[in-house]
Amino acid sequence: MKKGKRIDYLTFKKKASRIRYGNLALILAIILIIIAIICVSCSSSSKKKSDEENSDTEGNSGGSTTDIIEEEADPEASTSSDPTQQSSYLFTSVTVSSDELGTGTLILVNNNIALLNEVNEEDLVTVYGYKNSAYKVSDNSVSVLPETVEALNEMFLDFYNATGNNYVMVRSGYRSFDYQQELYEEELASTGEDSSTLVAKAGYSEHHTGLAVDFTTYNGSSYSDFDGEGDYEWIMENCYKYGIINRYPEGKESITLIDNEPWHFRYVGIPHAQVMYENDMCLEEYISYIKNYTIDTGFLLVNADDGAQYIIYYVPMSDSDTTTIYVPLMDDGETAYPYEISGNNVDGFIVTVTLSEGTGVASSSDTTEDDTTSEYEAGEAESAENSELESE
Repeated sequence: MKKGKRIDYLTFKKKASRIRYGNLALILAIILIIIAIICVSCSSSSKKKSDEENSDTEGNSGGSTTDIIEEEADPEASTSSDPTQQSSYLFTSVTVSSDELGTGTLILVNNNIALLNEVNEEDLVTVYGYKNSAYKVSDNSVSVLPETVEALNEMFLDFYNATGNNYVMVRSGYRSFDYQQELYEEELASTGEDSSTLVAKAGYSEHHTGLAVDFTTYNGSSYSDFDGEGDYEWIMENCYKYGIINRYPEGKESITLIDNEPWHFRYVGIPHAQVMYENDMCLEEYISYIKNYTIDTGFLLVNADDGAQYIIYYVPMSDSDTTTIYVPLMDDGETAYPYEISGNNVDGFIVTVTLSEGTGVASSSDTTEDDTTSEYEAGEAESAENSELESE
């Protein structure tokens, strides 16, 4: 027979007593909690009724309490966002190679900073082959990148429509390293100096980028015939609307390390050109300035003259072979806003995001009489080109 477990009775009674009184204490606690909830509920109901009566009274007497409450509850106010802040977007990521640091429309090249990546000459187009009749070109060998000639076409067409002047000539565009070296050596031989502030060293010229051009005037004897005055003041004041800047402005010589050249222009893109124009910046200053705007500190918001809206920000190059760049998505959470990434040729990348398209500043039609430069015009200008020393 299995023996039962021995239990000390006194101990059992004490334990039973503790359980019984413990249960009573628990029941009492529950009752008190229920009473407390009922009291709070009654108090809240009474307060709500009092508030409603006060609100009705104030509304009937012309008070402003109701209006304030409605404004605070406005759903549009709660969903508004700041386009300059990271928190306003979802993002996708792309990676760029460190080899791309020297490519893009915002690469900085000057007497201290050599171009890291040579332009693929197969990507160039001749100005002569793509220009409209609102301006001239010295000969059919002048080449630039497509975005440069597109901007020139738009700008010169509007310039012609504003002034009736179509005598601006594009005299110089892309130059190879070898050709630039020839020009540099010729300049030093003519001046007897060890360096030049007029012609850049090979590898350090803006003309290597395919984004830079020099202007003169038709039948002009030198670049200085284009002085940015008279009719040409229109170009100096409006070129930024087409993404073009005067690269070596007066007063910036100590920064650019090149003498003032009113005839030398550079394509950088519309929002960047506008910021530089409005803030009297040369490209060197802008490249430094834009580093203040990152995905963490906030984006630079640019409202262009044609109604387009952009955000711009800087991403430092990583220590690895690739750099991850985050790009904002549209409201659907899947599609990226249109964007461009350019290396700065120094230490990082500049991201330009188009939040909304503008109306465009270019005229819709070419009102000039011909869409090509005549063979006579090109041949005569080419003769002048060969007799004139190149600048920068």
